[in-house]
Amino acid sequence: MSIATQKALAANPISMTYQPFACRDDLERFLKSIKFQNPAAVTLTMKKRAGGRLADPIIASENFRHFRNRLNHALLGSRAKRYGSRLLMVVVLEMSADHRLHFHCIIHRPYNCPFSQFETIIHEQWWKTDFGYHQVDVQDQSDAGWTDYILKQRQKRSLLDSIDWANCQLIAE
Repeated sequence: MSIATQKALAANPISMTYQPFACRDDLERFLKSIKFQNPAAVTLTMKKRAGGRLADPIIASENFRHFRNRLNHALLGSRAKRYGSRLLMVVVLEMSADHRLHFHCIIHRPYNCPFSQFETIIHEQWWKTDFGYHQVDVQDQSDAGWTDYILKQRQKRSLLDSIDWANCQLIAE
């Protein structure tokens, strides 16, 4: 990198401390632009280890993918496999103070599925994954407060890296 480039970067009025906040604001605007018709706020906690494997972000993403596939099939039936129908969802991974990984999600609940049935299916499908832990919380009708909560900086190394982009479904199919 040339000295001129370094000086130009140093003169940039946007400091490194500002960028996380700008990123958070951009993410918040982006998430609010997704049109969830019937969103549910879901927290899924992972086991620390299963089958001799320790939970890490890569394993967590794989485990969530398995859950997502099971959930899509349970709620959408054969449309999920045959036509590629998917539930809208935003998925954020965090680590608690006791080093337990957990997901905070916004998941679209189909209108033909009563909330009590949706909650039961979430519990059942999460427990059927290798790392599914018994601490699961499902709340009907997530709101702007839930979006603020899942975008908090606490319990995350990096806000952008904490979003499990591989498991997010942002376009209705």
